[in-house]
Amino acid sequence: MTELEKNAILDFASSEITIDDFYKKMPQYKNEDFIVKKYNEIIFNKDSKTLGYLRLIPIRDVRLFKNIYRQLLLEDWHIEHEDIVGFFQSYFNKDIENIYILLNALINIPTYLQEDEATKYSYIKKIIYAIGAQPQPESLSALGDLASETGDEKIKELALHQLEKRKRLGRWEYERNQQIRQ
Repeated sequence: MTELEKNAILDFASSEITIDDFYKKMPQYKNEDFIVKKYNEIIFNKDSKTLGYLRLIPIRDVRLFKNIYRQLLLEDWHIEHEDIVGFFQSYFNKDIENIYILLNALINIPTYLQEDEATKYSYIKKIIYAIGAQPQPESLSALGDLASETGDEKIKELALHQLEKRKRLGRWEYERNQQIRQ
């Protein structure tokens, strides 16, 4: 990534230029295939600095990046994991294969997230919530297995809490609550 690209991205991210102005300066970034290619280069080179810039670029269809985020979630060379888990809860929640990915992420917590217990368990909680958002009954089974197989009492407590919540409210309690408010 060139300095010109980095500066344009920072100008957009800091609201110094509009998205239209950004695309005028960097028309290639309007093409999501180009962005996918950039992500793949970054993953190949394990370039965390450029990943930080690339993640500031708006994406119109985040679903095109599911496999990229699956791979990034399991890598330990960047600091984007918490944001990526959010995509699995909000966007990538219709594929039971994600349960396996998320369980792997739970086993392979990145080094930087293990340095502080509060940060580590906040990340674990996000993963467990993302597991709960995946298709049922597979997600419920995974949460039950996690609660019964882990030796970590905090993980067990989080998994049981999410399991009970999902059994009681289902996958989409947020949508139901929104409908009730209207």
